[in-house]
Amino acid sequence: MIKVLLPVMVLCSFCSSAGAQVLTIAEARVDSDGDGIPDLLGETVTISGIVTCETTLFSTSGYSFYMQDATAGINVYAYEAPGNMSPGEEWELTGEIKAYNGLTEISPASVDDYSYVGNPGIPAPIQLVRNQPVSEVLEGMLVAAGDQGLTQWVTVATDPSSAGGGYNFDVWNGQTIIPVRVNETTGIDVSSVSAGNRMFMIGIGGQYDSTEPYDSGYQLLPRYQSDLIIFNPSVGDYFHLDVSGNPFAPARGETMQIEYGGPQGVHFNLTVYDRVGRDLAHLAANSPAGDIFNWDGRDDWNEFLPMGQYILMLEGMSSEGDRLTTTETVVIAAPLE
Repeated sequence: MIKVLLPVMVLCSFCSSAGAQVLTIAEARVDSDGDGIPDLLGETVTISGIVTCETTLFSTSGYSFYMQDATAGINVYAYEAPGNMSPGEEWELTGEIKAYNGLTEISPASVDDYSYVGNPGIPAPIQLVRNQPVSEVLEGMLVAAGDQGLTQWVTVATDPSSAGGGYNFDVWNGQTIIPVRVNETTGIDVSSVSAGNRMFMIGIGGQYDSTEPYDSGYQLLPRYQSDLIIFNPSVGDYFHLDVSGNPFAPARGETMQIEYGGPQGVHFNLTVYDRVGRDLAHLAANSPAGDIFNWDGRDDWNEFLPMGQYILMLEGMSSEGDRLTTTETVVIAAPLE
């Protein structure tokens, strides 16, 4: 079970200068019964949020873009929009709440339904932690997959394939697959992306799910070429598992650097076990390439492991079925007083 990490959200409504009640985006797209359909479907509401991409970036006709506030994000789909809207600007708008293949939208009827508020700038993306997927709570929000600060990247799992006016490929975030959708309208070139690439990515949380209860099909939607950063660390092509910064105290913010790798064509599993053999953290699952990253001592449930000794096991499986294994003992220490 993955815990989603988000900033503290304060839900509050207020009134616009015109006197209309302004909902937070979370209130506008609330789904209290969890059926994947917004409670306010078909109703006209007013919201205020920051635009996170150009208004025509995700559409070949009309306008399709995203905006967010401190509580949530939403897709704006309309046939009319002011020509001067720019990423980083805050706008208040009124429109009908709609849903398209699981994606909640707001649809203003005319340019008169938009009102400029200010220019606070594009918000920092929400950082996915290792093993965290894109999910409903991140729909419409700007998110980052791979943490450059921790040198903790995502690994491309499949080559990009052409599909319906764009390209699809998957990346591994730890042991979790994140589907990536690159729309042709963005102009992003994916020719240099291939399985095994290590990447840092930014994009908008999207969804495309054509069947009820609309609880799958979550995607990462890059906006620009600069949202895809290919990283080429020096990882040895011999089978190995190396750790540094061991012991370490996660309670003090310390991390342990892990490097693993092997010959081309080997897929890797990297798992943390306790002393009685229970698997607690899957740091890599069927990864097509080696990796270097900093582990913060969390398990699969995003909880810090208690102090003690653990076994870090690397398993490599070649395309011929050969199996290689190696282990390291790691120690989670108590923080110094």
